[in-house]
Amino acid sequence: MSLRPIFHTEWPIHAAPVLADLDRDGELELLIAAEALYALRPDGHRLRGFPFYAGGAFASPPAISDLNGDGQMEIAIGCDDDRVYVLDSRGRILPGWPCRTEGDVYGPPTLADLDGDGQLEVLAGSDDGRVYAWRADGCLLPGWPQATGGFVSASPTVSNLDRDRSLVVIAGSWDGHVYSWRADGSPLPGWPQPTGHFVWSTPALDDLDGDGCPEIIAASDRVFVWRWNGTLLPGWPQPMRSFAAAPPVLVDLDQDGRQEIVVAADRLYGWRGDGTPLPGFPVDLGTFLWAAPGAADVDGDGRPELVAGGWDGCLYLLRWDGGLLSAIRIGAPIFAAPLIHQGGKGPEILISAWDGSLYRLRTEDFQPANTGGPRPARWIEWTWMPLRGLLRLPEDTPAFLVVEGPPSPRALLLYQREGESTARPIPLLVHGGQLVGVFPPLRAGVRGRIWMKTAPEADPHLGPVEFRIVPHREARWRRWRRGIRRRWRWIWP
Repeated sequence: MSLRPIFHTEWPIHAAPVLADLDRDGELELLIAAEALYALRPDGHRLRGFPFYAGGAFASPPAISDLNGDGQMEIAIGCDDDRVYVLDSRGRILPGWPCRTEGDVYGPPTLADLDGDGQLEVLAGSDDGRVYAWRADGCLLPGWPQATGGFVSASPTVSNLDRDRSLVVIAGSWDGHVYSWRADGSPLPGWPQPTGHFVWSTPALDDLDGDGCPEIIAASDRVFVWRWNGTLLPGWPQPMRSFAAAPPVLVDLDQDGRQEIVVAADRLYGWRGDGTPLPGFPVDLGTFLWAAPGAADVDGDGRPELVAGGWDGCLYLLRWDGGLLSAIRIGAPIFAAPLIHQGGKGPEILISAWDGSLYRLRTEDFQPANTGGPRPARWIEWTWMPLRGLLRLPEDTPAFLVVEGPPSPRALLLYQREGESTARPIPLLVHGGQLVGVFPPLRAGVRGRIWMKTAPEADPHLGPVEFRIVPHREARWRRWRRGIRRRWRWIWP
């Protein structure tokens, strides 16, 4: 069947949509983060003051709550312009914001009352390698930011770990460590803990061993479970065949009263709290799963199903035991987690895709799986990385680079722009048995070198080869349309 989007923009959507009653009228608005932050009423028309544009694109969903105690909802969101914004329900920037970091803010902010004053603070990780904590007025909390040795691309987690009622901030870093700090910024004893590879995603928390204290669960190229003091729980870590960008999901799949751990990567992995694999897992769907799966009782049988989107442009519906129920083709790679909610006619699934569209599906939309091969959108490039010579990539266009070499959970690309002294990493992920990395969209004229390593500390395995970003007619047409949409917002309904 052919799906029609309920929303479309001129930018790949990385972020899951968010439902929230922004204007306190009893109805949920739909928020979509892309090149702008959009807010739609239930009738599909935009909320007053939106879309909101910043100095870059938004790669993650907003966090929404009453930050300043005025009885109104505020919106906190990180941006690729190195800033964190806080808006009111009409899209206006609050005094004291935005707050600047020194790197892209890729993950959604976390809202928590760290200092116990009854008001929420805004916490965010940045690609400058720091974790920040601001008060609602935009002032930094004493003791923050705290530094790591690599990008912090996901949200920090906040929880009470050791029964003393004090909150702890937990974050993973691209330096291959998971960090824990007290609310005043001081490190928790026993931390940081090494993983051996990048930690992209947000750690999860759950009391897996029944001692009354939550454990910290983090995914890299392995899945780790630590106690609050940094000691590993027996049975962990557990290996995977690829690096994982998605956070662990905790769900009681077999209805035994205990949470299981599900992680999306080159396969869909599942373990019990003691590290034993779940029957039927891992599930090989033949595609890389960038985002965490959704878990809900979609078909009304009393057990949760898993809903996962892949780079092959398909959305998969799986039973609690890993059996594939059905799949539906979206048509463009999926980087966002599904939003599952109860609609007027039963469960609804909202899913964003890299063709810039948001789709709504109901249970009856799923058909028996017959997905065929990948069919990416026409403005997403799939390119083989050459062994020598020049790599030409179109401007302002995401490029999937397929790299020769055996699949490895610790392989990565490094690229260095001409005139820059440092190289930027791109994790290589296992998609359909091949190593694939996502090269960021850049403007025409940028050039530099790109090479592959099999581990962060190893010698180059492939390359270096030169790359050049070349003009692309379709990309320029898209950029023109985005400019028109931003300048004359009344054209958008």
